[in-house]
Amino acid sequence: MAKKIQKKGKLQQALVLFHYILQLFGCKDLEALSRDLKDPAYEGLNDDHESKLYHELCHKLYATGPLSIEQLYFYDQHIVKFTDEINEKRSEPIKWKYFQYLSLLFTEIYLDQYFSNPQALCDNLNRFLHDDFNHRAETWHELPDFTVDDLNKLAYWNATGSGKTLLMHVNIKQYQEYARIHHAKKLNRIIVLTPNEGLSRQHYEELKASNMDVAMFSKQGVGGLFQGKAVEIIDINKLADKDGDKTVAVEAFEGNNLVLVDEGHKGSSGDVWMGYRQKLTEEGFSFEYSATFGQAISAKSNAKDRKAMFDQYGKATLFDYSYRYFYADGYGKDYRIMNMNDWNDDDLLNMYLTAYLLCLYEQTKIYQSDVRIHNRFLVEKPLGIFVGSSVKAVSKENKNQVSDVTQILLFLQDFIRNRTEFSGYIRRLLSSEDGLKTKNGYSVFGNSFLALKGGYLVEDDKQKFAENIYDAILRNLFHSNIHGAQLHIDLQKGGFEEIGLRVGSTKDYFGVINVGDGKELLKLLQDKGFLCETKAFGTSSLFNNINSQDSTVNILIGSKKFTEGWSCWRVSVMGLMNVGRSEGSEIIQLFGRGVRLKGYKYSLKRSKMLDACYQDEMIPKNLSTIETLNIFGVRADYMEAFKAYLEDEGLPTNEIDYEKIVIKTIKSVDLDALHLSLPKVVDGYNFKKSAVVKPADESLMKKVNVKLDKYPKVDLLRSKNVQTANAASRYIGVLGQEHLNWIDWTEVFFALQGMKAERGWYNLELRLEDLKYLMANPSWYELSIPEDHLNFHDFGKNVELWQDVTISLLRGYMDMAYKKAKSKEEQKHLKETRVTYYNIGMPDEYEIEVRNDLYNVVDYLKTLQAQVEANEFGEDLVLDAPYFKALNVEEHLYKPLVFLAEKDTNGNRPYVDVVTGEPTLKVSPVALNLGEQNFVTSFREYCKGHQDDVLAGKQVYLLRNESKRGLGFFEANNFYPDFILWILDGEKQYITFIDPKGIRNLKGLEDDKIQLFKYLQTEVASQLGNAHLMLNSFIISNTPMEQVEFWLKNPFEKGEFQKNHVLFKDDKGYLETMVDMILQYM
Repeated sequence: MAKKIQKKGKLQQALVLFHYILQLFGCKDLEALSRDLKDPAYEGLNDDHESKLYHELCHKLYATGPLSIEQLYFYDQHIVKFTDEINEKRSEPIKWKYFQYLSLLFTEIYLDQYFSNPQALCDNLNRFLHDDFNHRAETWHELPDFTVDDLNKLAYWNATGSGKTLLMHVNIKQYQEYARIHHAKKLNRIIVLTPNEGLSRQHYEELKASNMDVAMFSKQGVGGLFQGKAVEIIDINKLADKDGDKTVAVEAFEGNNLVLVDEGHKGSSGDVWMGYRQKLTEEGFSFEYSATFGQAISAKSNAKDRKAMFDQYGKATLFDYSYRYFYADGYGKDYRIMNMNDWNDDDLLNMYLTAYLLCLYEQTKIYQSDVRIHNRFLVEKPLGIFVGSSVKAVSKENKNQVSDVTQILLFLQDFIRNRTEFSGYIRRLLSSEDGLKTKNGYSVFGNSFLALKGGYLVEDDKQKFAENIYDAILRNLFHSNIHGAQLHIDLQKGGFEEIGLRVGSTKDYFGVINVGDGKELLKLLQDKGFLCETKAFGTSSLFNNINSQDSTVNILIGSKKFTEGWSCWRVSVMGLMNVGRSEGSEIIQLFGRGVRLKGYKYSLKRSKMLDACYQDEMIPKNLSTIETLNIFGVRADYMEAFKAYLEDEGLPTNEIDYEKIVIKTIKSVDLDALHLSLPKVVDGYNFKKSAVVKPADESLMKKVNVKLDKYPKVDLLRSKNVQTANAASRYIGVLGQEHLNWIDWTEVFFALQGMKAERGWYNLELRLEDLKYLMANPSWYELSIPEDHLNFHDFGKNVELWQDVTISLLRGYMDMAYKKAKSKEEQKHLKETRVTYYNIGMPDEYEIEVRNDLYNVVDYLKTLQAQVEANEFGEDLVLDAPYFKALNVEEHLYKPLVFLAEKDTNGNRPYVDVVTGEPTLKVSPVALNLGEQNFVTSFREYCKGHQDDVLAGKQVYLLRNESKRGLGFFEANNFYPDFILWILDGEKQYITFIDPKGIRNLKGLEDDKIQLFKYLQTEVASQLGNAHLMLNSFIISNTPMEQVEFWLKNPFEKGEFQKNHVLFKDDKGYLETMVDMILQYM
């Protein structure tokens, strides 16, 4: 048995159930399973109404493995069905990210095994625990065996902002479905258990949005007629041993309940609460969700309690997507953590808190500067929060002998009243003369406020500039134009009894204090000399209105109220005083409030981590600044604890800075003199504005050929020696009028309308009569379906199947018809375009960020930078063996080409912190991948070796074609080939589009990407009308031929690949073959 790696285990090392499911896919960790699933292109459904991720996962299964494709298909259909149900009333339908889909899939696998045979599941888990898990060096080896009684609890360790609430809704439906299939005992109740009323209200609204029956728990409803019908929400504080005025005895619920526990760690903090939860599920089942299971366990002071909780969650955690995974995948905001060693130096404390306001102002200014920040990237107006550990209690370390909340208010009052003093602090901060240093002696804010420093550095009168910034802060954050005005603290009369903050005579509240007892706080503040009054300012809540566009609140002050149940996307700057010094879960909860991000098109990603196609001028200037959560901590010992928790989560503490190095690109040739050509649609043409697509047009129907296979899914991962099924034995049928009479055409219409909206096809004319006409004329489709599925057997199932077939066929038709129509119209507007550095999207520079403790990398990049600037870049520069290269490819239109390896020789990612998973080297625009690098270096060698024969007297030029920015082909599913090759021979230009790629996910030799060469040589060439332009395309397959031989009708006709312009990189002479085929085409 492997030796334990440490005495005190971490929960991440003990997740045996999570690893049990992973090994069913043949994977040891989540990265191995998800590596090929993260592309946003795999989100959503295909035209057969199946998850795209399901198809990707099929490739990871082994023919003799424990999971079959049939099972995966069964699970996927459940997920699709339940997702459709929660989307029914949503204007913005849910599309699962890969980690959300995997979480639901793992639940399907578990519930299937649990309901089918719980004892067998228990035996399998114990077998895995002893024979596999306990032999891994990286895992914890002291977990006790599973018992059947352990199996009715599942936990989900998901980061805040990762959508765990939506997963909960589907989990309810998944449990109900398996209970129905296996005729399980009827549930007494479905209960969502929350830690407070605020979170209960939030769950109520979200369940309603998911079209689910939901009710807030009522004592009067116990034992009522509708018990068990609706999801009931109750906060755990309302449970007790006996009935009371505001509580209900836990015995009243009986034990056969489905209980869903949000922020599951809360119940773990008290034996009484944990006991209540266990009683609710004695004969039932529970799902628990939290971002902080690990921190809750670490915070347990009693060793016995800690071990019990450790064992429970080690065995119950089905899915781990804690914050380290979330952040490493690019989701959520970046963050920056700053320390204030103590608060007894008034000058430094004022400087530090002025930096807080300056940071909030800078982000607000950026937000206001570009409407795209809100409208396209869905960033909300920045909000600053201050959280103190105490409203009334005085910290021993505070020399002013005031509570945390009072200290914050004293600072705000001083700032508003003292323009000269605080504009001086602003000037010092902008000039990095603030005196605030890190423990290493660097300026804390040396790399901050860059959006403001640009103007400051060119301004002659520095103090005047700082005063203008102060005035702008007063205007934008405090809604005041008056210097020296008073801070007014108003307790709301009636209503929510909140405390509003305003300046002078203005009626607009810039801040709100949200605490439990506003009256008592107001009295304490009056005693400290603040201007306080009780005042009627409406019946609405300043706090509850913070998310509204018309909210005037820019600063929120409270004391640990924000750890659960508060949903807000605005938090951008966070001041923390003495919070969470002994409670790790509170820290991560607070942290989670600030790092949530909707992102571009609800991607949840920060802009720097979007796909390469978005890394261009579409991203607003300084957006990354507003996508960064700035955390201002006071008290160094607390912040060290905070950082320890982040490191425990595997997160970067952001103490180490990145150095940004800009490498200019060098133009290799004079394109104005060269006259290279490309086929491009004329500038200004917009298909959506210029043409209407009418799907029932006869000319379109003739071009569309949809193939739909409704035979039961079979395991396609056969040995290559096993003969595949004979396609001729499959029945080809049609839906006749006897089937179409039963179709719910309204449902069909709205399904197609949803597809139209999802894809932005607003020039597609959808009419119900056209849909009926298309289905009544089946010449455009081929339906493979068991013959008896077209006969009446089970009325309900038959009609449901025909409905599904109708929608799938029409979705496939619309997809193909729209592409054909767009291709036909754009073809009319194609013209021969002369290539310029502007219209090929050549990058002017590479922006490379490198962690500044990687001295050799920094030196290497500065050497490269100097060579490029002196125009002396000749030989390739190679760093760390083959992992980072700057390539000089003479044939390429610009240099250098930068390569960054995705894996090292051990299969790990180079230039990634092994603890945090954070990249230590970032390149924009995106670097070449391994397949692209292999192609360009091989092609370079080919050109050197053939300059005196095949290429003699010819000019050769190559260009990397950037995805979404370069030249793409809508006809071939919006295909952007990786490279464009020009071979000039006299008047002739051989223009070839080349894409090195894996091909196992393509649809065979008929795939549009493969057949692009035919489209180019017929339709595009005829439109251009220039006999000297020879257009072509090739796929260079990274997938070995034996893995796609099943594409061939005759396995011995391997020449079919070459005939269809598919060449294999493993063939040594593939470049010779390609160039010969290019030059032979006339």
